[in-house]
Amino acid sequence: MITTRSQETNVKLWVEILIFLCSYYPLFLILFIKDINNNTDGIPFGLIQWGLNISIWSLIGLLISSVATLCTGFIMRTLFIRSEGVDEIRLTKVRAIRGDMINYTLPFLIGLFAFDYKSWQSILSLIVFLVFMFAFTRNEKIILLNPMFLLLGIRLYDIEYKKVGQPNIEHSASALCMGTASKSEQKVRFLENSGINFISALVDR
Repeated sequence: MITTRSQETNVKLWVEILIFLCSYYPLFLILFIKDINNNTDGIPFGLIQWGLNISIWSLIGLLISSVATLCTGFIMRTLFIRSEGVDEIRLTKVRAIRGDMINYTLPFLIGLFAFDYKSWQSILSLIVFLVFMFAFTRNEKIILLNPMFLLLGIRLYDIEYKKVGQPNIEHSASALCMGTASKSEQKVRFLENSGINFISALVDR
């Protein structure tokens, strides 16, 4: 059988956009820093005697990616400790999913050496580039292989598991884990939200 769409995840579009913008926060930060100089047409930056300006587009890009990063971090933290709608499972098989980080590091190199906000053509080119990168990561189902997640200790795993109380039925899924997951008889939390699965240590309350 041949399918044209992966069955591993079914992440909602707004969640994918938020995670994607979060993953490119370092790029927008690099572009923001590069844009600070006395030749930039924009608003003053820092003390008046510095004579430095910053482009409004640079501020907008950094603001959008910063908000996306903060929102993503808050949502992830909330879901990893959420108690409502949680299943208890035992992991029978665990495999870490490792992506090719070149998909994310290449744009950072472009930001370091080849891009500025000095013309509308450059700005439009950046937008087109990000749209194509989003389409690529969404189509390849690698949106959750986010380098910002790795900095937070969040990793993506392929797991096989059995729900507590259903020892004869085995399920499989891809799930995010805060920390390191491994096969164990110990019960763990399992939560599905917005098309993303989360696993974490079970905490007695």
